[in-house]
Amino acid sequence: MAGASIFAAIRKTMSELITPNQIEGILQKLNRRYNCAMTMDDFKGKSFSNSSLSDLLIQRISDEVSGEWTTEKAFAQLKAGLVKMGFKADGIHMESSLEELFPEKGRRANISSWSGAAGMELDVLKPNGILNGALIFLFFTCIPIGIGMDWFVSIIGMAVCAAGIYILSKTASNFKMQTVGQLAEAVAWKLYLQQQKSGNSISQESIAAEVEAAIGKN
Repeated sequence: MAGASIFAAIRKTMSELITPNQIEGILQKLNRRYNCAMTMDDFKGKSFSNSSLSDLLIQRISDEVSGEWTTEKAFAQLKAGLVKMGFKADGIHMESSLEELFPEKGRRANISSWSGAAGMELDVLKPNGILNGALIFLFFTCIPIGIGMDWFVSIIGMAVCAAGIYILSKTASNFKMQTVGQLAEAVAWKLYLQQQKSGNSISQESIAAEVEAAIGKN
């Protein structure tokens, strides 16, 4: 009987452990919620129960939210994401060209993978400048046409231009900046401003509630 009880206890403990796939999903949710940059690197090769993972995540998020984002910190996170994707660490530095790291073919998909690996949203692509500018110009040109000639034709023209601008934004593949260092600076500044707006208003209790909700859904 004692042996059966021990076996049952071990089985219960094992069933309560959170799998790496579950942890990765939890990190993605919390990274989006708090603009953090937690990755699986700190969770590999370890076993976590609900309570132990919850305690660790609450502390990590509290540190991230209260800590100041710098270009160096953002670069380290971007580099970790690239290494996770298979790039060599010694080949990644501030001056690394984004064009060379990500050739045009498959660029959008690769940037999306980088965003997930780095644990942060990367707003690094822009549409073709000439086409986008031309559509914006035509969009506003349709307004005086509607006033002076025909609103029906004007509305159709504006709708076509707006659709074109939307499609270009969704298929954007040109880089807004040239190097990883420039991207790191942009990311750090964006996250720093977000921290200044929301960091002081986030309590440990609210973080704990969000962490428990994220864990409970996995």
